[in-house]
Amino acid sequence: MGSVRVMGIVNVTPDSFSGDGLDAEGAIERGREMGRTGATVIDVGGESTRPGHTPVDAKEERRRVEPVIRALAEEGYRVSVDTSKLYVAEAAVAAGATMVNDVWGLQRSPGLARLAAQGGIDLVLMHNQIGHVYAENPIEAVKRHLGGAVNEALAAGMDRGRLIVDPGIGFGKTAAQGLWLLRRLPELRSLGCPILVGVSRKSFLGTLFGQQMSDRIWGTAAAVTASILNGADWIRVHDVAQMAMVARVAEAMRPLTAAVAYIGLGSNLGPREDHLEAARAALLAQGARLLRAGSIRETEPWGPADQPRFLNQVLEIEWPGSARELLVAAKAVEKEGGRSTTYRWGPREIDVDILLFGRQRIQEADLEIPHPALRQRDFVLDALRELGVSQSDW
Repeated sequence: MGSVRVMGIVNVTPDSFSGDGLDAEGAIERGREMGRTGATVIDVGGESTRPGHTPVDAKEERRRVEPVIRALAEEGYRVSVDTSKLYVAEAAVAAGATMVNDVWGLQRSPGLARLAAQGGIDLVLMHNQIGHVYAENPIEAVKRHLGGAVNEALAAGMDRGRLIVDPGIGFGKTAAQGLWLLRRLPELRSLGCPILVGVSRKSFLGTLFGQQMSDRIWGTAAAVTASILNGADWIRVHDVAQMAMVARVAEAMRPLTAAVAYIGLGSNLGPREDHLEAARAALLAQGARLLRAGSIRETEPWGPADQPRFLNQVLEIEWPGSARELLVAAKAVEKEGGRSTTYRWGPREIDVDILLFGRQRIQEADLEIPHPALRQRDFVLDALRELGVSQSDW
């Protein structure tokens, strides 16, 4: 499985734009099929968001999605809820959802950020607006809105590694504007969050290319490929089995200069969470691309015990250079973070370790990969398992 994640779309609605609305029983079976054929997460929605849709009140939306989410979650599938209503999201999380997909990017329910923060779940922030008139360059408008939403979520206690941004193709945009945004997708990388793109069966495929709904799987495949080559980390699709295969090929066609690496961060002096956040931001500024961030764990100090407890986190990043260049960047991040020199394994403001770098094995005087202490630290191994890395990967 590559680093591009597939979000499968399950609509528990009678008026889905793509004609795939289902009742609860049908939605559960569709979700199972998606989970079996490559979906990382199954996105369950109870209200259509197509232009001209009939609004659904929160109680009805909850009635539609709750049993589907509970059934899929109980069977071990990872489930997201596609909603902008706090009431619906609260019920969905209680039923087992581990992600909220907010197509209004906190504009309708700012409380979604606090819900996600308190529950330790992921949050998708999508750009949306009424109408398609922009007072500025559309990519700048999208970045400005999403940047504000990211900051709002961080202020509510969200970890940046659990935030995902979506430019909102087809939402408050003409067909031409949507296509233009897909070309400019790499510019969203400056937000420091993984990027989700939803192009599946969208109307721009009909407007610009004349593809009827029954034929849009081909245009979707092309748009998914282009999105991944332009940096998408997530794709949201109806046809999971087919698009999962497309994603794997598109991902393999990305430039080979970048490697997936796993970085360990630690801090036990001063404002520990602030140090971790600053280190993540500094790594991005050095050229890293954040793919995923593990949970923050509090642990006993390694080595001398007469010092404060550590906060630790493991990041999955894409690095556009060599392991040696990443080491130089890691040292720069430590320096920028104010790391002070103490005794061996002593307290420190920030510690940045390269745990894994692709499948490379390096043994040099100042650089050993995998990290020499990796197998000795249970909290690191637990974090790697959380990110889906097995021992066979190193």
